[in-house]
Amino acid sequence: MVKVETLPARTIYLDLNHWYSLGAALAGHPDDPQHVVVLTELTRRVEAGELVFPLSSVHYMELAENPRDHMRDEAASAMALLSRFTTMAPISKILDEELALELNRRFGRPAFPIKVSKLGKGVGFAFGHSTRLRLKGGTDVGRRKFEARLGKSIAEWEDEVNAFAEYYLLAGPPKHVWDQIPNYNPYAARKVADDQLASFNVMLNSLRAGGDVASRPLDAICARQYLFDFFDNFTRAIDSAGFTKHRQPFHGKQEMADFLMSLPSRRVVSMMQFHYLKDVSRDWKINDLRDIDALSIAIPYCDIVVADNKACDTATTRAHLDREFNTVILSSLTDLGKYLDA
Repeated sequence: MVKVETLPARTIYLDLNHWYSLGAALAGHPDDPQHVVVLTELTRRVEAGELVFPLSSVHYMELAENPRDHMRDEAASAMALLSRFTTMAPISKILDEELALELNRRFGRPAFPIKVSKLGKGVGFAFGHSTRLRLKGGTDVGRRKFEARLGKSIAEWEDEVNAFAEYYLLAGPPKHVWDQIPNYNPYAARKVADDQLASFNVMLNSLRAGGDVASRPLDAICARQYLFDFFDNFTRAIDSAGFTKHRQPFHGKQEMADFLMSLPSRRVVSMMQFHYLKDVSRDWKINDLRDIDALSIAIPYCDIVVADNKACDTATTRAHLDREFNTVILSSLTDLGKYLDA
């Protein structure tokens, strides 16, 4: 496979642990002195328009759940500095495009597959809806007077207000006031994650119990994805392509599995889970699934991915996703600095 979309500046996706390290460096207490050098160079390249550091919905969810205020604040400061609140489209929207494109490639329909912007602005884009604040109403005269008082245009003022709001949506309120904010729940996304982990564990237990399914782990992974991860997207896609209940595009499990594995994001998920499952003693956690979900967007659609050690090793030496998608996959900020300097 080749990367689906080429963007003018190189896009770099960082796992959250690297954002914590950059936050510590920015705050003046780096985990590694080299991180200060890397941060300085990354900042320079961002300001020059050479690099883009998009955030994903996973960043927002995992950061919100961290109860340590200083770590959230430091990471959010580094994210604001380098990402400038550039965010990646949610997987649900990217799946809609991947499905339409592959159906068109195989069957010639839909005739005009949808295109989805992979990068946008703000938390709203990352979760699939708009949250940009705008000043509405008022006469032209009243708005000009307001601008005169501000000493700037309303558009500039809106940008500042939105940047302020974006930062606090990312960093979140201090932990000691969580209980005082009506309906505030930093773990709101956990219900979905718990359900995802429960369905994954059902598959995992079936594989570990032996029997026929244990000899076909990739088939089990594909079947679970179809049922739990993208069934609604698939239903919409075949409807829009003109297929009906009595005229389906695929016949049999193997055709469906081949189709799923041709979708960039689904292939990344399948291959990462397949190789992770070889560690039979692994106790799967929510963050394992979240990290793989984030990589399913980052690896096909970014130029460089800096993951944790386990994910990097799996994606490169085992699954060879770096070669498949022509994506540089690294495991440390120091390696990123060396790569950019090469």
